[in-house]
Amino acid sequence: MREGGDSRSPVVDTSNRSCHDEIRTQLERILGHREFKATDRMRDLLRFVVEETLAGRAKRLKGYTIATQVFGRGNDFDAALDPIVRIQAGRVRRALERYYLVAGGRDPIRIDIPKGGYVPRFTRQPPSRTRASDGPAPDAESTHALDGPTVAILPLTNLTGDPGQLFFVNGLVAELVSEVNRYQDVVAVPCQEVVPVGGGEVQLRDPGRQIGARFLVGGSVRRDTSRIKVAVQLTDAITDRQIWGDAYSIDLGARGLIETQEEIARSVIAAIAGEYGIIARRLSQESRHKPPAELSTFEALLRYHHYMLVLTAEAGESAFAALQRATEHEPEYAPAWAGLANLYCHAVVFDRPGIEDPLEIAFAHAQRAAALDPGSQLARTILAYVYLLRGDVDQFRREAEFALVLNPSSPNYAGTIGYLYASAGDYESGRELLERSIALNPCHPKWFHHGLYCCHFARGEYDEAYREALEVGFHVGFWDPTLRAAALGKLGREEEAGVACQELLQQKPDFEGRVRDLVSYTVKQTDVVEDFLDGLRKAGLRID
Repeated sequence: MREGGDSRSPVVDTSNRSCHDEIRTQLERILGHREFKATDRMRDLLRFVVEETLAGRAKRLKGYTIATQVFGRGNDFDAALDPIVRIQAGRVRRALERYYLVAGGRDPIRIDIPKGGYVPRFTRQPPSRTRASDGPAPDAESTHALDGPTVAILPLTNLTGDPGQLFFVNGLVAELVSEVNRYQDVVAVPCQEVVPVGGGEVQLRDPGRQIGARFLVGGSVRRDTSRIKVAVQLTDAITDRQIWGDAYSIDLGARGLIETQEEIARSVIAAIAGEYGIIARRLSQESRHKPPAELSTFEALLRYHHYMLVLTAEAGESAFAALQRATEHEPEYAPAWAGLANLYCHAVVFDRPGIEDPLEIAFAHAQRAAALDPGSQLARTILAYVYLLRGDVDQFRREAEFALVLNPSSPNYAGTIGYLYASAGDYESGRELLERSIALNPCHPKWFHHGLYCCHFARGEYDEAYREALEVGFHVGFWDPTLRAAALGKLGREEEAGVACQELLQQKPDFEGRVRDLVSYTVKQTDVVEDFLDGLRKAGLRID
């Protein structure tokens, strides 16, 4: 993602004390504005780094100082073990980015915290963007451009006929905004609150198009004595066409209003903003035919997600070229490094030739991604995967748990972590996450079923394992016939198992001599590995 601010904007001279009042005024404007979405800790961090810089102590702004002075950590604080400062600083950066996109486009001074450190940067914004009191929101041309998509959350129309229900409608809008903000590569722009007009309808005082949003989320709310019905639509602002819609009917007797709002918001935003949601699929399709050199960094990430959906060699080569260029163009963009790390992991798992020490390269890239952005769910998930492949199960669990907490609502990452749990032998947790993710997203990657296959096979449920193997389909190279052969061997279905073995050996002629090593990369339970090999022997493979 692009760093906030314009490098050509004049820098405010902090050695000139007459400028300090301007900077403090801007700081208070940000901290007091409703569009600066930040926790108390994030506000404390921003105020601390600004005041320390104005006091001439910018050189003291290290992780240790902030951890002890702002977050109350002890003198034994170790940034390698406790990433709180990096995580909170990343969140402040995103909150500032969002503030200047939504509300601060015309403020006289811009405050940023450049990546790679904690010393703030103060720049003067062009006069054409100077803030006018109570002026309109910045238009699309003056808004700071973002690489990823921007989604305007419009007011929902209150069709209940009861102005007293506006609290529920406004609360649902707030939940939608909050849920979008969990997805790091999508920017939510909340428009102004619901303004009741006549018979409960709303007037859009600040349409999403005026602030340059590509996608608009709107809808309506109805209610009777026992149920509430919410209809939500997603519109592409370029074509002005609705590209998605759904309706949610909730029995109010079964749950409270806040729980209802949260449930609806999770479902809507997972379908819209998830890695395989409607926005990502639409933008991915638009950029599908671009050569890697013409892709933006976000489009390179979309190409990676497309590969993770189909897992073909051709899609992998395209994603590798795009991410390689992205890391050269924007070397501080953590998701690009994480995506590259995963491609090197796949070179191990799919036994692709021509790469020396792919697992070590994957480890270095994953560590770099996590260091650049400790709050990146993709980076932490891939780092967990690398630890699993290296056989460090304890470290894998710590990283996987941390990654899941970052956004438990994401069907993609919850399912991916569920798959990893299943590989590590935690079948209960893995199965729960996988089944929930599959239910939430009908466009889930088919290899999620490989995780469910592992759960069933480990329990001796070979019929169920075989059915899950069929759901995987022909998307995972030689592993697809391998899964079918092992389950069919256990079921004694010799003829079908023999066909699967022939298919497997056509794709991987040296499989029989290397099967134990290949299986042991992704299955960490020794007894399950032996059971799997037994199934392959019964299918007809010659395995020592």
